[in-house]
Amino acid sequence: MEKALRAWLDAHQLPAIAAAVLGVITTLATLIVLGFYFASKP
Repeated sequence: MEKALRAWLDAHQLPAIAAAVLGVITTLATLIVLGFYFASKP
């Protein structure tokens, strides 16, 4: 697992890491907003 992760990081470098982090943040933010929206509906 660690070797695969290191190989992926070496192959993709910073742009892919930044894109992955932004994707995760965007997904979590969307899920949180939708969760609050549906929870607050009567």
